[in-house]
Amino acid sequence: MPVNQILAPYYAIFKYRTSSAMHNMRVYFETGATLAPGPVLTPNDWTIRGSAAIQDVPISQVATAIFGKAGTSLPAGTILTEIQLWQSQVGSNLFLHNNALPAVTTFGSGTGISSSYSMIVLQAANRKKFRLTYFDGAFVSPQRDAVAQPPTVDDNSLNWYLIRSLVPFSTQDGFRLTAIQSFNTGYNRKLARSYGRSRTP
Repeated sequence: MPVNQILAPYYAIFKYRTSSAMHNMRVYFETGATLAPGPVLTPNDWTIRGSAAIQDVPISQVATAIFGKAGTSLPAGTILTEIQLWQSQVGSNLFLHNNALPAVTTFGSGTGISSSYSMIVLQAANRKKFRLTYFDGAFVSPQRDAVAQPPTVDDNSLNWYLIRSLVPFSTQDGFRLTAIQSFNTGYNRKLARSYGRSRTP
């Protein structure tokens, strides 16, 4: 696979604003997933369905879970501003839809340290990796923690949602995520420089 080529059939870009900057977050959906316009009453809230699932999940609900379950990984007052849906294809990827936002668009409970990051490292059964990263939250010390796998029953955690829910999250090349590998935190000096800062907190 050429560098940066996306083989997952569909992906979403969540755009959010903290007190420091605008950020983008991407999530990918597994090969075989179906992305479609929403039902009659909510046509602008598209839905995603996994290859083996029997139920559609609204994209706004996915956004609410990813941001609402982030806790202190996002600074208090983080605002979700836009949800873009894309289809991958050879050459330029195809923009499909600017999705409806959830009813609540303000998230986070962290103290808000500019340029800090929290990264959840996940993997597929073939050990391909995917990294879900939040910026400007409460964690700044460089650290890597092993993470226990979530239970089979929903425990209302972000980790459970990412690998056991109906949402077919995947690696960039379309392999379904099946395990949590680690939770990493730290400080992004390159990002700090882009903010106009030159030293760590």
